[in-house]
Amino acid sequence: MKHRWIWIILIIILAIVIWKVVVAKPEAGDNQRRPGGMMQAIPVELAPVEIRDMVERSTFSGSLEAKHKFLVAPKGSGQLQKLHVNIGQRVRKGDLLAQLDDRLMQQEYLRANAAVEVARANAGQAELSLELAFTELERTRELVERSYISQSEFDHANSQYAGALAQDSIAKATLNSALAALNTAELQLSFAKITADWSDDAEYRVIGERFAEEGSQLSAGTPIVSLMDISSVIAVLDVIEQDYNRVKIGQNATIYSDSYPDQSFTGKVLRIAPVLQESSRQARIEIEVPNIQAMLKPGMFVRVAISFQTKAGVQAVDERALSKLRGEQGVFLHDPESATVNFIAVKTGISSQGHVEIVDPPLSGEVVVLGQDMLDDGRKVTVQGRGEK
Repeated sequence: MKHRWIWIILIIILAIVIWKVVVAKPEAGDNQRRPGGMMQAIPVELAPVEIRDMVERSTFSGSLEAKHKFLVAPKGSGQLQKLHVNIGQRVRKGDLLAQLDDRLMQQEYLRANAAVEVARANAGQAELSLELAFTELERTRELVERSYISQSEFDHANSQYAGALAQDSIAKATLNSALAALNTAELQLSFAKITADWSDDAEYRVIGERFAEEGSQLSAGTPIVSLMDISSVIAVLDVIEQDYNRVKIGQNATIYSDSYPDQSFTGKVLRIAPVLQESSRQARIEIEVPNIQAMLKPGMFVRVAISFQTKAGVQAVDERALSKLRGEQGVFLHDPESATVNFIAVKTGISSQGHVEIVDPPLSGEVVVLGQDMLDDGRKVTVQGRGEK
């Protein structure tokens, strides 16, 4: 029985030793102690607290569209006889783009013109007859007043005048109808020549796409080519609800394209959709980008950085310096005299280009940007670098 208790005690002692060696975690900092109980210094990298100008911005992705784009189509039907332009070509107002086969239109125009000549001659003859009938009516009125002729003769002259007046009205109406038909034929004939035209004062447009080939039979409204104004282009973005209220008309934007990796373009917010799409909770934003050299093309993928606010001469640190200690956000400020760091709780502002604004408190000196996960307030450190990224 006595031996049994001895074995139980030995097993318990062995278990405690194993727990101490294998399971139990050393207290914080124990593994950093030097022989003899001295605390080992932690190697860190530092970066200075700076006074700098900061711009708060967000970057969005989108695509480019032409500032103005419309399809050119014939107003009448016919066979495409000649297409005078091709994609990428610049055109000005009045330039001939395409020509339809106008032989039938020419015949209709000649027929309508001949009908006008006939109607004009008939109208002239009816007008002359009316003048003669009026003269005869006036003569018979004087004679009947003097009782030289009977009333029946006057009535006959009066009916002749009424007939001439009706014929004159019919002739004039026929002439007007013929003139209208001639105008229609002339308009239809003009539709055979398809020219460039637009409402604004743009100097030129560019042929974007070509939809028809010579010899094709076209109906009214069938697209032939598209005309685009790319003197400015529109960057179209979808902005999430979080950023929607921060975007304002007139804000500056910087546009980047993979086609020009070493170059950026400037633009301004032109239009903001008044609603967010229910399915995506995003709103359409349009940025106008001057494109004088026509380097940017519709359909290009772009990244757009919109500046929300600018602050000059603010206190800032490298964003890597921010850390948390016991649930509080702050930075480890280096004390070069004691070779230690002090944890300073901070209130941050805007972020820009890898730096974050420190609103409060005022700081000076250098802060830890690498190695702070092993630090505590007042901990000894050794400086390994100066925090360049």
